[in-house]
Amino acid sequence: MRRVVPHLMTTRLEAALYYPQQLDLEVMAPWLERLNEGRPPEDRVKFFHVFLTAFARLYRQRPELNRFISGRRTYEHRDISFSFTVKRAMTDEADEEQVQISFTGTETLDEVRTRVNEALTRARRFDNSDTDKLINAFVRLPGPVLAAVARIAWTLDSLNMMPRVLQEAIPVYASAYVVNLGSLQADAPFHHLYLRGTASVFVALGTIRPEAVVDEDGTITARRQVRVVYTIDERVTDGFYLVRSAQLLQRMFDEPDALLRPGD
Repeated sequence: MRRVVPHLMTTRLEAALYYPQQLDLEVMAPWLERLNEGRPPEDRVKFFHVFLTAFARLYRQRPELNRFISGRRTYEHRDISFSFTVKRAMTDEADEEQVQISFTGTETLDEVRTRVNEALTRARRFDNSDTDKLINAFVRLPGPVLAAVARIAWTLDSLNMMPRVLQEAIPVYASAYVVNLGSLQADAPFHHLYLRGTASVFVALGTIRPEAVVDEDGTITARRQVRVVYTIDERVTDGFYLVRSAQLLQRMFDEPDALLRPGD
């Protein structure tokens, strides 16, 4: 049946599945506070670093998440890559930069922190990323020429023949796209998938805050949680696999010490 599904739902838009998860951080949050004690600000570990470390390990352990559909055929990424947007400054006028980082899923938390911080520094320091250069070159073209170029590019994409230089410059050619709204003290939205590219998963992270939770004995307690909303192309795997993957991610946050050691 899995081989037939891409023929029944031919685009990511009609195959989009929205799955919200209340990720419990009651263990991880105080652990992170202890981990950052005595560290200078530039070396402190943030929740985003922890999430990317765990999420990369999840992709390594659950490889069906790393699949994508192209030309109604199922493929699997050779690496684990996450894209996200970086705001150069917290103002309305500030430009945005697209960042993509590749992982093996075995990195330690400090290795991910270093890699992410270096990517953020490069994105905020340089005037033009590869994506910006590509966009600037395209927008100079006459409208009909640009439309023709786009049709050719998307035709090559449907045939899985998109030139690698274009894939590397376009952030939606990744395992997943991640947006951290918690950095803006906002909640996670239900986001769309991109019709083009290879990202079968879009992840939106909200703000960590106390949430009322009913314990097994009926007691209402406040636990620190974050709302994570996944938008998934359900053609790449089945619901059982996705739910088990979310449960595994929760276990990683319940046992955060393992993220300080190299993954298997």
